[in-house]
Amino acid sequence: MTDPAKTGAETLAGVKIFSDRLTVDAEGKLHIAGVAASELLERFGSPLVVGVEDTLLRNFDRIQEAFATAWPGPSAILYAIKSNNTLAFRHLLSRAGAGGDCFGLGELRATLDSGADPARIALNGSDKSPELILIAVMHGVTINIDDAEEIDMIADAAAQSGKRARVNLRLKILPEALGPYMGGSTQRHGQGIASAKRAKWGLSPASATEVATRLLQMPSIDLAGFSVHIGHLSNRPEAFAAIAAEFGAAVLEISTALGLRPRILDLGGGWAREREPEQRGAPVDRVTIETQATAAADALAFALGPLADPANGPLPELWLEPGRYISGNAQVLLATVGSVKEDCGYRWVNVDISTNDLMRIETGSFEYDILPASRMHDTPTASQEIVGSTCFRSVIGAGRNLPSLGRGDVLAVLDAGMYAEVFSTQFNSVPRPAAVLIGTGGEVEIMRVRETLVDVFASHRVPDRLRQHEKE
Repeated sequence: MTDPAKTGAETLAGVKIFSDRLTVDAEGKLHIAGVAASELLERFGSPLVVGVEDTLLRNFDRIQEAFATAWPGPSAILYAIKSNNTLAFRHLLSRAGAGGDCFGLGELRATLDSGADPARIALNGSDKSPELILIAVMHGVTINIDDAEEIDMIADAAAQSGKRARVNLRLKILPEALGPYMGGSTQRHGQGIASAKRAKWGLSPASATEVATRLLQMPSIDLAGFSVHIGHLSNRPEAFAAIAAEFGAAVLEISTALGLRPRILDLGGGWAREREPEQRGAPVDRVTIETQATAAADALAFALGPLADPANGPLPELWLEPGRYISGNAQVLLATVGSVKEDCGYRWVNVDISTNDLMRIETGSFEYDILPASRMHDTPTASQEIVGSTCFRSVIGAGRNLPSLGRGDVLAVLDAGMYAEVFSTQFNSVPRPAAVLIGTGGEVEIMRVRETLVDVFASHRVPDRLRQHEKE
């Protein structure tokens, strides 16, 4: 991932994308939104997660504009809080007009409490509880039905709340054209379409038709439309077009059979960023969100046929559920170098973060860009193993060509805003780092406090009978 001849500043110039607020000063220090990384560590301690308000909002604005331009009808962006549940981020996005994609009560509560419009919140999940469904119905949240068993719970919730429940049907879409783009984690459950078929989510078009027929006979439930989400597979526009085309064809078939005109079509998430660690070290292929949006919207409109003809009535509102696209590069993880060891032809550079803080290295083979934040103009001198201090190998970056790092140097890991904090662990009883937010006015504020050893064990309880030795 690092060119042996490039300095940190040159590497940054090669991987930088439109919303990064990363610069380098004359002394070779990395600045994040105008603040030196080393200064942030001096003020708030190491390691440190650094969020950038401007980056977050620029990402949101761009994906919102991309789909507003590509789709001839209305559209809405529902932020997938699972990618990053930092409450400050969720509040910023709510103020900007983002809706929400939620799994479970915690995500739903956080999204509602942030001020997001309930009419633009989707509740997903394959095993929703009656309590969760009741809260969703009471607040006017749209429920993406994943199983026919949910219908009775939704009807009960409508009766209890006195409100009409709004629902979409989540479809299981299996386009053969998608096969070449399915790899990575999907391979664990089979090859290509077999993997998507085996996944627990969604209803086949035949099953969805049966469920829709039942829903149309229930006045307490409003069948607003349909949803689909296969997730991140590729950054190729052909992949998104394949999903949208198959989804549109299924929606047309069901709607024609039942005389429906859907008002909402939810294409889910998985939209690719121009630089992301899930590319697993492959060369950066800068496919823009505009290209993806156009490919998906055009394929969907074509497949919908008469349902996408304004002469036949208003076009459905297109919903999207992006997470990583919005939050991915909105956080940078800063670390400080500790012990450095050379032996057996290798150079191990220990830092005060670990794969505890970047678990997708372990679970998804992510490869992150790592910059020598305190020595951005220094010429690389050695291939180095960047490792954490846990008792696992904890390889954050293998064979990285960087300046000869020493104790006290600062490293910056890019794209730590997606599936990093939400996957983080306390393995080896290591407290998790603090997080700060750099605002658009340059202010730096805490948005997650640093854990302590007390926090690590705060939920543990030792039965009294095991404490007898303490009394002796």
